[in-house]
Amino acid sequence: PLLRRPSSDTIAMGERLQQLIGATLVAYLIYPLFVPLQPRSLDDVKAWGLTGPGKDLPIPVMGVYAFKGLNPTMTVDFSHAYDYDADGKSFWLDFGPDSVTVAAEATPTTFAGNAKFKDTSPSPGYLPGWYVIKQFAVLRYRVQFTFKSDSVAEIRSCIAGCWSPLSWAFNKALGQTLERRSGGVWARENYPSLANRTRISGYELVPILSKGGKINNNGLRYAKEKLAASGATLKGGVLK
Repeated sequence: PLLRRPSSDTIAMGERLQQLIGATLVAYLIYPLFVPLQPRSLDDVKAWGLTGPGKDLPIPVMGVYAFKGLNPTMTVDFSHAYDYDADGKSFWLDFGPDSVTVAAEATPTTFAGNAKFKDTSPSPGYLPGWYVIKQFAVLRYRVQFTFKSDSVAEIRSCIAGCWSPLSWAFNKALGQTLERRSGGVWARENYPSLANRTRISGYELVPILSKGGKINNNGLRYAKEKLAASGATLKGGVLK
């Protein structure tokens, strides 16, 4: 039998459904732009640090750290790690407002004239911290850490989905690692590839709060000095 042509009502219903699906997809993609950021205090790092759902994961890097050499990001909290694979010794971390705080009104250029706080890794130019962290969230920027030993992890970055051309190009262009240094510091290193460990750039993660709630006074002092130099407000995700 010949197929019937859909009625005008059926066609109109299909068009409305497509519009609804499209609007829902757009809303899902951009909603992080409208989620407010909340002021944080470094003096209260014990109150908001290491409170994420992954706080008990047995990962070598568990703690709260200050970014040294990457601006205008301020701190990263690995208690928001997830999808831990004990056999593969890997986990994921979203680089969004829950795990990363920023100097909200500052840009990387704010720190350019200060040798102690200047960038040592590619940074987002003239963009303020609040915008950078929201864009990370919109792009669903997340990172997989796979530990080859207790002191070295290889990194895979996913930007706008692990399947996206952007993710493929980024991981193809750089070999990325996290390497333990002395004093509890971890170095995020960029190489031409994981096979060619000729350093291109990188930054450090300076410990502030370790598992068990111990404050690293040197790390906390560094973070406070960096925030003061920025003249900005420390902000992160809304605490739950």
